[in-house]
Amino acid sequence: MNQYAPLIIELGIMAAVWLLGAGFASVFHRKSRTEHGSRGRPRNLGTLLAYLTLPVFVLVLSFGAERAAGLFPQAAAWLDGHGNHVSAWLLFWLGVGLILLVEGILHLVYASRGRNFPVPDLLLDILRLLLILALAFGVLSIELGLNIGPLLASTALITAVVGFALQGVLGNLLAGMSLHISRSMVPGDWIDLGETMGKVVETNWRETRVRTNDGHMIIVPNSKVADAVIHNMVRPNSTRRHQVNVGASYADAPDAVIAALVEAALEVPEVLRNPPPDAFVTAYQDYGINYVLRFWSKEYHRRLVIEGHVNRMIWYKFKRRGIEIPFPMSDKLLYDFMEVVQTQGRKPAPAAELSRITELLAGSDLVRTLVTDLQGAPLLTREHLGELAPHVRRVLYTRGETLCRQGDPGDSCFLVVSGQLSGRVRNDQGQEIAAFDLGPGALVGEMSLMLGVPRSAEITLPEGAELIEIGPEAFKVLLGLHPEVPESLARLAEDRAKANRAALEAWAGAQSGNEGIELNAKGFLHRFLKILGH
Repeated sequence: MNQYAPLIIELGIMAAVWLLGAGFASVFHRKSRTEHGSRGRPRNLGTLLAYLTLPVFVLVLSFGAERAAGLFPQAAAWLDGHGNHVSAWLLFWLGVGLILLVEGILHLVYASRGRNFPVPDLLLDILRLLLILALAFGVLSIELGLNIGPLLASTALITAVVGFALQGVLGNLLAGMSLHISRSMVPGDWIDLGETMGKVVETNWRETRVRTNDGHMIIVPNSKVADAVIHNMVRPNSTRRHQVNVGASYADAPDAVIAALVEAALEVPEVLRNPPPDAFVTAYQDYGINYVLRFWSKEYHRRLVIEGHVNRMIWYKFKRRGIEIPFPMSDKLLYDFMEVVQTQGRKPAPAAELSRITELLAGSDLVRTLVTDLQGAPLLTREHLGELAPHVRRVLYTRGETLCRQGDPGDSCFLVVSGQLSGRVRNDQGQEIAAFDLGPGALVGEMSLMLGVPRSAEITLPEGAELIEIGPEAFKVLLGLHPEVPESLARLAEDRAKANRAALEAWAGAQSGNEGIELNAKGFLHRFLKILGH
């Protein structure tokens, strides 16, 4: 037993040196992983040095251990007789360092070009392991003169036994290699495996880690992934088509419904403008007409959210345009229901609704501060507003919609009842030059109503809002409520025109057949009186 004691001590020292080197290297590796990702791949010279810390520390500690052993006569005598052990150990770690250095330099080259390393992590780990095993066998054969033939045979036998015992593990390993070689998916891809959908976080020798939209980390064996039908949502590109099915009543013209569906899709920022959304009639049912709305996005993994926003926009578009969404019912119930709807459609708005609109008009900036006499006193009484109420309508808008776009034609204005509006004005180069917010009571779009000019700003809704829309018919009624209203609105138009005179002059000059529109109170008053037939 004594003849093996020095060899056992030597192996113990080598193991201790390796453990110490691994401990020191782990500190640098941990810092590198924190700064440069979970794999800690080299991205610059500093991280390359961290990548080589294990062989460097082992070599430094080995030289130190050899020096220390020389201080003991028995250890020195053993080293003199077995110097090839130390040289084989040092040669092996020099080889490991060279392998890691070449690998690290390749990583740096690809990183400097802004490209991902072409070899997947799992395959890279396997190649590195095979190179290190080949290095170990070469050192044993060349430096120590060992016959590695029996060792290789024993290794093959052990491999067969272990492979039979670990069929599942090897199946996962081979499946992982197949996935990496074929690149069916890589970390960062959004995939759907049927029962599991989420973002690929990591693929290693045994498993694939997928983080779902709900934040759960699902660990799927590679063999299961290889057997599954993989729906990759980002390859070869992330553009995917969504589909939403909607019904509308027979009373609504298909062209009007299709236009509302397409506009609703375009209100959602995630929906692509190119390819554009489209909609079609798909079936005629007993209770209504079925439509399909198709649109594209680059975030199909968020389809529940995106399609939910589109459906929300559809409801508000349909509501404002009077498009009915039908529901299944029996023939008799359908007949009774349609009779009630048609009867109610012929009736004027109920008194409670008109009273509410009157109150909302009375509290608006239009009545309190804009339509006033020269002393600033409001011109319109509640009786006047009661006459105006049947000609305006309350409309609902939802968060994310666009009320109007700069440059679009318009012939109505809006009073803000509740909610908030955001306005943006851009110059001809598309640069934003002004921004403003409008709250309850504010008036927006009045120049388009009074003069028919294009919209001068883009108005969006950061939150849901209730508005009162005043159209051309209501404007004519408003002008005739009081003799001084046309003059008051002419002064208002003149004040508004001063802030945007260049655009108004361009608009006036573009009017075909105009007789010379004066951009002042007198000219505006003349226009308003013509509307009244004076």
